Amino acid sequence: MVAPVTIYRTRVCPYCVMAARLLQGKGIEFEEIYLDGAHDKRRELEAKTNWFTVPQVFVGDRFIGGFTELATIDRNGELQRMLEAT
Repeated sequence: MVAPVTIYRTRVCPYCVMAARLLQGKGIEFEEIYLDGAHDKRRELEAKTNWFTVPQVFVGDRFIGGFTELATIDRNGELQRMLEAT
């Protein structure tokens, strides 16, 4: 079984697009949750992660950060290990 991946994002964020493309390019399925206009949901997420920008990427229940962090864990092989660790 593979851990679910979730990206909290907005429609106009270039880093959100890059995060989605990285996952798509690797054939990793993910859920996108759009925060455009969802101010309450965004404040809840910010309180949970203490992270104030998008994208916010989760593997399973683990918050990993934004695009830069996603790209880093992909490059060092940690992303694949996280996906398989369920």
